Amino acid sequence: MLFPSTPRIASHSLTVRLLSSVLLFSVCVTLILTVVQLYLEYRHDVSDLDLRLDQIGKTNLDSLAERLWALDENQLRLQLTGILRLPDMRAVEVREASSTGDPLVIRLGERSASSTITREYPLLYNAQGQNTRIGTLYVQATLADLRRRLVHTGWTIFFNQAAETLLVSLFIVYIFHKQITRHLFAIATFAASYRINDPPPPLQLRRPTRRHEDELQRVVTAFNVLSDYLQTAYRNLNDINEQLTRDVAARRQTEAVLREREARIRRLIDADIIGIFLWDIEGLIFEANDAFLLMVGYDRGDLVSGRLRWKDLTPPEWRERDAQQWVADLKMTGRMQPIEKEYFRKDGSRVPVLIGSASFEESANQGVAFVLDLTERKRAETERERLHQLEADLAHINRVTTLGELAASLSHELKQPISAAIIDAGTCLRWLMRDKPGVQEAREAAARTVEDGKRAAEIIDRVRSFYKRGAPQERELVNVNEIVREMFGLVRDEANAHSISMRTDIGAELPNVIADRVQLQQVFMNLMLNGVEAMKDSGGELTIKAELGQVGHLLISVSDTGVGLPVENPDEIFSAFFTTKPHGSGMGLAISRSIIEAHGGHLWASANDGRGATFYFTLPTQTTHTTSVTAA
Repeated sequence: MLFPSTPRIASHSLTVRLLSSVLLFSVCVTLILTVVQLYLEYRHDVSDLDLRLDQIGKTNLDSLAERLWALDENQLRLQLTGILRLPDMRAVEVREASSTGDPLVIRLGERSASSTITREYPLLYNAQGQNTRIGTLYVQATLADLRRRLVHTGWTIFFNQAAETLLVSLFIVYIFHKQITRHLFAIATFAASYRINDPPPPLQLRRPTRRHEDELQRVVTAFNVLSDYLQTAYRNLNDINEQLTRDVAARRQTEAVLREREARIRRLIDADIIGIFLWDIEGLIFEANDAFLLMVGYDRGDLVSGRLRWKDLTPPEWRERDAQQWVADLKMTGRMQPIEKEYFRKDGSRVPVLIGSASFEESANQGVAFVLDLTERKRAETERERLHQLEADLAHINRVTTLGELAASLSHELKQPISAAIIDAGTCLRWLMRDKPGVQEAREAAARTVEDGKRAAEIIDRVRSFYKRGAPQERELVNVNEIVREMFGLVRDEANAHSISMRTDIGAELPNVIADRVQLQQVFMNLMLNGVEAMKDSGGELTIKAELGQVGHLLISVSDTGVGLPVENPDEIFSAFFTTKPHGSGMGLAISRSIIEAHGGHLWASANDGRGATFYFTLPTQTTHTTSVTAA
């Protein structure tokens, strides 16, 4: 227990004021000496009590630890009884430190919540050369007897001096009551009515406010601080008690939790959400739910008879991979990552499944497997592939339809190199048929014929690659400027026939893009022909522009000065089968958007400030790709 140090006596302290009053009668010295004597005896008794507590720790810990290690309860009680018989000892307790089961607790005496000194001593036992804490000794000493002795001594001194100090004492009582006693009564009344579980407001003395804090005010302040400490300790004690209660309840609930967990596992197996079976290393399936049995076409009789074996269910081509998976995952980690495979049904057909497994123990002799039927997913994948093929067919039809619209202009473009070739061939013949053949002139005419043939072949190859049907090409590095020049050659005559001029605004230093050349040609062709169609009746200008857009993307636009976009819903033009052309299929823009999005870009349209509309699309540049990928 800690005692406050004696405060420095100042001119404004309560001690000085009391001493001044007592000096008027010259007899207050007796009372002061009595108080000093009682205080010294109190300190002496408290020091003796501390020494006894220290002696207990020095002389009893080793023997208590040996008896606690041996769980000798009788000897422990005898030794604790000897400690309890020492002066001022109120309660003693030995508690075993144990993390499992019920620890041994021996408690003698009756604990008190006030006027006590409590010591805690660890009980250490040397096991295998190492000190281990096996328990704790709690000793509680009381100050009640000490106080009673002090009161008795004080009364003795008081009555011995009563005769000669009666008059002075009466005056002192008056002054003491005036200055101290009535306030002490208030403090005592407050303390008597104090309830730790329902604390009152802080204590305040009913007296005029003083400029400086005196001893009584310090007592009040200390009592209020002590009250706060008591509340904190009370709450902590409640928390500890609640924790102990919860620990006991948790131990009692452990079995209930295990039973509930087992019931949940059983409900999971019986719920038939996915197939579940229990296996052993020899290949036997010794337990399974109805979902798995239904999946493989067996009944519970087959399961009970032992005819159901996971090795027999696995087709031969999967068995080697199963063995590798067993060594790599299940035996090393206790788990097998989900894999897709097939199982034989009882009727010999196959069922695609997704299976994952885990073993029950480190040896992996038994375990549980979770099986998901992939029949519906495989059917959906087949349907999705069929739709992709249908989409490719529609794209091919769109290209063929587009070429139909270009047939007239292409025939004019092909006539030029063919006519030139015929003329140059005739010139060559004439030079050779002369009496004196002009070999040099004939050679030059033949060379021009070859160039005309090559130019016609290039036109035919360019058109043939555009409408060629088959699987998507491998994506490659494509120069947008080259594709625009190729498309200009195909659309030029159609544009000239309707007084439409065409121009490009493409920088020479733009990066290449990773794309399917034929699909990109199809997008440019659809957008350019749409622009030509929009300006057929009025003429105008078709502009193709390419520039760097967002980081890693190329921004390309095709702009016309035609009739513009629908006012109510401009984005409707990208819907399948929507068209404003008298003989259009309504698939060109829908397929174009699908192609651009498959390349990682975006296609959209906006109305121009004046006449016409502009179609924009983005494409990732070669810096955003490291390898070629197959077109979607």
